[in-house]
Amino acid sequence: MIARESLRLKKAKGDPFPWSDDEILNTYKFTNVKREHDRTTKWMRRYWTDPNNGRPSAEILFNCALFRYFGTAEFAEAIGWQTSWEPHDQAHVKDTAEYRLRHKERVFTGAYVITNQGIAAPKQEVVVDCFLTPFWKAAPKLAKMAASTRSWELVAKEMMKLQGFGGSGFMTKEILQDALHTSVFNFGCSDRNTYCPIGPGANRGLNRLAARPLKSKSKNALAEMLDLYVARKRFWPANFVELELHDIQFQLCEFDKYERVRLGQGKPRSKYRVNTR
Repeated sequence: MIARESLRLKKAKGDPFPWSDDEILNTYKFTNVKREHDRTTKWMRRYWTDPNNGRPSAEILFNCALFRYFGTAEFAEAIGWQTSWEPHDQAHVKDTAEYRLRHKERVFTGAYVITNQGIAAPKQEVVVDCFLTPFWKAAPKLAKMAASTRSWELVAKEMMKLQGFGGSGFMTKEILQDALHTSVFNFGCSDRNTYCPIGPGANRGLNRLAARPLKSKSKNALAEMLDLYVARKRFWPANFVELELHDIQFQLCEFDKYERVRLGQGKPRSKYRVNTR
């Protein structure tokens, strides 16, 4: 994490590439330590959630889900912020996705995998019909819970009951991380640094640190992650950006990715291109 953040700071200063003496970091894409520094998230804050922060909370939460389920700024810009979710709104999103895919324009992110969950239909139809439409109906209840409890653990556990938001809770985590930066949680969260859903990549990262089989499922994963969060006080440079528990979870996944390369167990899907990072 220190090496990755140092790389970002050198780039921000205008230092010439390479920004690291680590060939793995120079060759492959690894996310920033803070998701807030990633290009897509910065676009989302500036053009998607921040300008609409006065909208109803359920609408904001839904649009966080809409953005992350496709995951590209280009597609979000093409469809626009949704204030309703009537059949014509759903058709607009699906038709726009189909058109862009046919013309080889960006729709879905390559940063994480969006699956059809075994449903035999085009991905954009599954996302709209099976995941987002039920979520639109559930959003008012979830938003009310967020405002009253300010607990993203309680909201996450309720949200994970919905199709497309369960499993490891990855999509739930991604969406609620965005909602934490909006008025949905009344600009406060009681358990921001005591709870975080743990994705499969982070679980593998914990297994590597504990020398466990990679596919094992730790019953104490959250406690292990909290131990790492506490350890930041010893190891994380005081003049670096402040860490949150989610950053630890996020970077455990990147650590697993790094180790796969270092140990010859596999390679990330994307190589780093200097002009697009």
